[in-house]
Amino acid sequence: MSKNIIILGAGYGGITAAKKLNRLLKKNPNTTITLIDNNPYHTLLTEVHEVAGNRIDSERVKIGLNDIFNSTEVNIVKDKINDINFESKTLSSENFQYNYDYLILGTGSQPTHCGVKGADENTFTLWSIDDAEAINQHIKKCFQEARVIRDSQLRRELLTFAVCGGGFTGVEMLGELIEWLDELSAQYEIPRDEVNLYLCEGLDRILPSLDQKLADKAMDYLQKKAVNLKLGSFVDEVKENGLVFSNGDVLNCRTIVWNCGVMASDTATTLELKTDKRGRIEVNSYLQTIEYPEVYAIGDNAHTPWQDKKALPALVEAALQTGETAAHNIAADINGSKKEEIKAKLHGIMVSIGGKYALADLMGISLTSWPAMYMKHLVNMHYLFSLGGFKNGIGYILNYIKEQSSSKGLVAQSFDHFSREASSFLLAFLRIFLGFQWLISGLDKVHNGWLTAGDKLVAGASTSPIGPNALDWYVSFMEAVVFPNAYLFQVMITMGELALSASLILGILVPLGGIGSFFMTINFFLSGFYPQNVTLPWFLFSSIAVIGAGRSLSVDYYLLPWLRRIIWRKKRGKNKDLQLVMNPINND
Repeated sequence: MSKNIIILGAGYGGITAAKKLNRLLKKNPNTTITLIDNNPYHTLLTEVHEVAGNRIDSERVKIGLNDIFNSTEVNIVKDKINDINFESKTLSSENFQYNYDYLILGTGSQPTHCGVKGADENTFTLWSIDDAEAINQHIKKCFQEARVIRDSQLRRELLTFAVCGGGFTGVEMLGELIEWLDELSAQYEIPRDEVNLYLCEGLDRILPSLDQKLADKAMDYLQKKAVNLKLGSFVDEVKENGLVFSNGDVLNCRTIVWNCGVMASDTATTLELKTDKRGRIEVNSYLQTIEYPEVYAIGDNAHTPWQDKKALPALVEAALQTGETAAHNIAADINGSKKEEIKAKLHGIMVSIGGKYALADLMGISLTSWPAMYMKHLVNMHYLFSLGGFKNGIGYILNYIKEQSSSKGLVAQSFDHFSREASSFLLAFLRIFLGFQWLISGLDKVHNGWLTAGDKLVAGASTSPIGPNALDWYVSFMEAVVFPNAYLFQVMITMGELALSASLILGILVPLGGIGSFFMTINFFLSGFYPQNVTLPWFLFSSIAVIGAGRSLSVDYYLLPWLRRIIWRKKRGKNKDLQLVMNPINND
């Protein structure tokens, strides 16, 4: 008789469980694996703050479930489950009912407003793509209104942004805002010192899960970026235009991003199962629920025993390991083998503050700045490869590198050199090789005295640029113009080859270098040295190919954007014109 396994939720733990079950039960034809989620994609929740901060597009944090599982035995169902009957072992949606023999609950978590008055109505949370897009659009709207508003108090409120909660999500959201608000200020011609950014935390420190020294470095970095840290006072009330703190302080603002804690999803909290104060389902060391041994809970849904009865923290690594353990134990039960207890090993925690700075604590080793940022990206890419496997993993990683290269800073710029199409990157090596060929030719001419004596291009010289197959009009040109001015042309040719080599090797104005190399090679064709010189076609086609190879491994990566800013400078002062045609509507 078939054993039906249903995984509810395509989060980090659910995806991992489905992939492992497919692997363990591949040779068992009497099992079905069904993954049910509200969406047809997996969301990279650790990256949604980058969507909110306008660093990447929302599509970049979606991984299609069919892409992951279309070559496996896992069935993907997009549906919203409204009820679970543990006695009859069924799940129900509006239109369907699903039967299971084993059930894995992995529906994740949701933000909590902690019972603070007005927080639900007047704040933004950051726990989904929709949340991130709402924050993104609201911030753009604030700047658009502020640039034409005449009421100084309202303008100040529109340009004040508060993030409540000094944990990982809050600090990462703040990091994105630091960089994006700089760009928005320039875009809307609003002085940066008029834009205020606050981090509000009820405790006396931020990032309580990190070592104090690392947390202090994070605070130092934020303060250097002109972030106002408001610590040691909890929020008592959230109003439409600001925050009221327990110490009586008031902060007037129109944007509040709330990241003050999470609890298990509604799906988990509404079930008739034993839960902790955060709504997480109590499970044993095998991740089975207390009431129903065929029902497992993983990730943020589970209060998982860990280290002297403490619960396993809500981290991606924890979700991955609980998904693995639940899948192993279900397969073991079906195959009649031994179950295993959860033995979670957390290797560290990392937090980014924008695209330029990060902190990491990896098994007791503290990292800051770009080493921490590199490590965070490596961990993300490792997960993407695990997610996509050999079929999709490399593609996911290349897309990830491309999206992260849009940021500023050392790490992002290093990614950008590798983010172009593979052909572009390979052409960079061809460009450098071609440059060295011109360098060798130019240095050889210097060594042979082309810059000291004008006897190299004259008629009859061993280096005369007239070959056996030269065109008649070319010969006439040489005799009338070049030979009488041989030394001048010697210097021009020698210095030209050296200039080409510098352009192509270093990547300085590469389009001009490629075009120059093309015309120099055409000159050799016209002089009649082909087909005696069989390398000329290689030089010609290589010169054409490298014209567009200046963005990888080159000075042009920095030079061309600078030239664009200088030559195509933004027209300023347009806000005054806009104020003549835009007027806020007073709805009071």
